[in-house]
Amino acid sequence: MISSSENFIAIDYETANGSYLSACSLGMTVVVEGEIIETIHTFIKPPEEFGNFDPFYEMIHGINASDVRNAPSFETVWKTLEKFTSKYQMPLACHYSGFDIRVTQALLSHYQVSFDDFSFYDTCTIARKLWPQLLNHKLDTLAEAFGIELNHHEASSDAETCARLALMQMQELGVKSLQEAAEKYGYKLGLLSLSSLKTMSDFKNYETHNLGTIKTKGTSKDVLPNQEVNVGSEFYGKNLVFTGALQSMERNQAIQRAVNNGATVQSGVTKKTDFLVVGVSDFIDFRSGRRTQKLKDAEALSKSGSSISIIDEEEFLRMTT
Repeated sequence: MISSSENFIAIDYETANGSYLSACSLGMTVVVEGEIIETIHTFIKPPEEFGNFDPFYEMIHGINASDVRNAPSFETVWKTLEKFTSKYQMPLACHYSGFDIRVTQALLSHYQVSFDDFSFYDTCTIARKLWPQLLNHKLDTLAEAFGIELNHHEASSDAETCARLALMQMQELGVKSLQEAAEKYGYKLGLLSLSSLKTMSDFKNYETHNLGTIKTKGTSKDVLPNQEVNVGSEFYGKNLVFTGALQSMERNQAIQRAVNNGATVQSGVTKKTDFLVVGVSDFIDFRSGRRTQKLKDAEALSKSGSSISIIDEEEFLRMTT
């Protein structure tokens, strides 16, 4: 199911905790013939067993249990989204589909909802190719760079910003559809079906393999995966460095999570570093102009042409399982 025109729906979820099944908010922006015609927001009541609100996630989006107490379940919310994706054959757009599409997949599976295959586009993937000069490609970074008004982590605002970025990408690339934008960089639209999830980047199933021998450099000891490695992760095969205290987990837990997603964790920033993950307080300092040595090193490398991306703790959580 692929649209041939500038028709799509941008979506964004917020979750109550680290489980994809804890989705508590959804924003949807409908784009028809290159124009935003409607933005919808709804709270979602998570399944009871996944409805615990983690303080870290509450801090991010400001949603708590009382906000969703009388909200519809995902089954009801899905009917609204499906009306567009199925009837009007509109693909979805997300900013980092590794999170939003996996949330959708997990919820559809949990509620045993039957659905037609649908395609999806990732504005973050294309942003990294189209605007490599930026230090990172988080939604708020892009909004600031391009003068888009954003109330970050309000799902409807995030969805509308994603839609505006997708339209900007099509315009800058001189194309009329998300499919054509993806093809400019050798991608295909991702596809979610009842049996599989195919990524935009390589259009093959998210696969897992047995525990491997990926080791982590620069730590007190080598760390091996303690579960099947997620080879569909954005971090698979990449070098990653942490700086600053994390609020959602201990550093050793974060290292384990990175290794489980196929990353090699380094102790310091080098030319081989792909991602610098910055703790919340250090990231606030970074946005205010105060930098740790690792951040200074990352900025210097970025300015010299290295493809290093500086992301915060929340983005790290979205990009890992």
